[in-house]
Amino acid sequence: MSLYLTLSLILISFILFVIGVLYVMAQYKRILLGVCSLFIVIGFVIYTACYLPLGEGFANALVAALRGIFSTARMFFMNDDYAVLMSIQGAEWLTDNIWMQILFWSSHVSALILVQAALFSLFGQKILDSFRLRFGLHHEVYIIKGSDTNALTLGEHIATHDKPQGKPDAKRLIIFLLEENANEKEIAEKVSHFGGIVQVMNRNHDLQYCLKKAGLGKRGKRKYNIILTSDNISAPDDAHLIATFAKERDVNPESLDIFVCTSTKWERDKVEKITQAKEGGERQYPYTFHIINEVDLSTRQMIKKHPPFECPGLHISNGVAARDFTVMICGFGTVGQSALLRLIMNGQFVGSQMHAIILDNNIDKLRDSFLHRYPDLHLCCELEFKNIDVQSDDFFKLLYEDRSLDYVVVTLHTNEINKDIAQDIEAHYERRGASAVPYIAISETDGRLHEGEKDDTIFTFGCREELYKESVIIRDVTGRMAKAVHEVYGGEPPWHELDWFTQESNRAAADFIPAMLMLADITEEDAMNNGTLTEDSTLAETLAQTEKLRWNAFHAAMGYRSISIAEMQRRFEIYDGERYSRKHLDFSRRDTKARLHVCLGSWDELDEISEAYRELARRAGDPKEEKRDFKKNDRDVVSSIPTFLKVAKGEE
Repeated sequence: MSLYLTLSLILISFILFVIGVLYVMAQYKRILLGVCSLFIVIGFVIYTACYLPLGEGFANALVAALRGIFSTARMFFMNDDYAVLMSIQGAEWLTDNIWMQILFWSSHVSALILVQAALFSLFGQKILDSFRLRFGLHHEVYIIKGSDTNALTLGEHIATHDKPQGKPDAKRLIIFLLEENANEKEIAEKVSHFGGIVQVMNRNHDLQYCLKKAGLGKRGKRKYNIILTSDNISAPDDAHLIATFAKERDVNPESLDIFVCTSTKWERDKVEKITQAKEGGERQYPYTFHIINEVDLSTRQMIKKHPPFECPGLHISNGVAARDFTVMICGFGTVGQSALLRLIMNGQFVGSQMHAIILDNNIDKLRDSFLHRYPDLHLCCELEFKNIDVQSDDFFKLLYEDRSLDYVVVTLHTNEINKDIAQDIEAHYERRGASAVPYIAISETDGRLHEGEKDDTIFTFGCREELYKESVIIRDVTGRMAKAVHEVYGGEPPWHELDWFTQESNRAAADFIPAMLMLADITEEDAMNNGTLTEDSTLAETLAQTEKLRWNAFHAAMGYRSISIAEMQRRFEIYDGERYSRKHLDFSRRDTKARLHVCLGSWDELDEISEAYRELARRAGDPKEEKRDFKKNDRDVVSSIPTFLKVAKGEE
């Protein structure tokens, strides 16, 4: 073999060794350290065993062990005592055995790797991070733009599948993008224990640069989830930049989800417009956007854990509530308003009129702006606004009025006041000997997670550790069920091409499925096995009416306003004639941007609306829409629930 070829093989072997060590350190650092430590122990055993023939007795055995420790320590300084071992009579089992020599030198290589790992941990972490970004075999990449406590909590939960004390998933890469003024060193130390990577954005390394470095747009099977956290003041603009970047690089729509945490309706509307932007009749940015609001998220979790249908005083039987559903909101800030909307969306039952008593010492200003944003809430809930300080005597007098409360949400100025008022309300019902104590939900800002029992009537919501979890933000369960709803109804266009409002509508339907199962008095498993919620035609019709109430509440809580049949006919005339298409017929009855819908009304009105709409479809020459029956739409939703469940579980 020529000298050139020999040197080339040595160089290639060295390069492959370095790359291999870098890769294993980047991907499986703990495994690497464990294996190397095992080989170090093997090296100590080999050295000690070779030194034992030099003498007999306990003292000589101790000396042999000490020499073994010394020789093992020298391994870390790239030294070896192999020449010494060759001169020892009785060590031929090592020097004359090629496999033992391989084991011996593997121990020395392991020591070298441990030294290399220590040096990289001290001085070369960025090199390892860059290597992981480019060559890591991560199936899922999560890019979190933000550095506050919420962002770090979410990153840890994603890395560990919501088990912060557990082992991080090596197939998931968590990247944190920081602004220049963030404390990079401190945050890097915090995220290192779950394998997070920190990158700082500046003038030269902007958001697009970081996305490119993370591999977004490269061919491969990686799934990217980009999360813009609530401390990111440019979230809507960043969302638009990400969508534009992804489209320019021809990113597969199914490979990218964008989660945008918004704090105001204005921000939400800006992001929603991105999902509605059209180009050539199709969505301009066909990626899945998740518009997240921390307050809405907390009230959604409140409803999920303590849903209205479980309130003991309602006495629901055969799908019908025995009495009205009444809620009280103490404090009508952003949390109180969100809680009311969620309760309206999930508190609609046949035989029950929903009432809401809303208390705030600044209610006059809050009421007017709220009703302006949600003009048709009165169709779903009787609203009663009272200018009352809940710490005053007027509040306790109100409690003594003859009212049967089912749900109380306390969201005032501080966590302490919230808890005090909640305990006062609970004590009031206990003193009266009430048979059914209402659920009392306490808003807690930046609190700690409280372990509670399912049947607790007083509970907290809004804890950071309860919200910033993979199962909540990424919403795998709810999202999977919502996609199943869409798929059962044809799946066209694909999920990622739906605008945010349509996706949210499917999620709302999915959220209400547990309520439908309870109303039908059937388990999820039995529903899937039977293929129906009920064989009772009367109960089936009651469930269809409940679905109508739910649909009304969702649209009203999203700011929709009802239009008359005459208005639907007028809107149709705008697009009648040669310019007609299916979307023009849809425009006559609903308008997503203007938040209008002709079906936002009572169950009994649907027959007349259906007849008028079918006439427009006949004039438009649309045979399919000529058969439209809006009552049948609600009946179909109910009858399809077993199929939703099966599709979500992958059984169909």
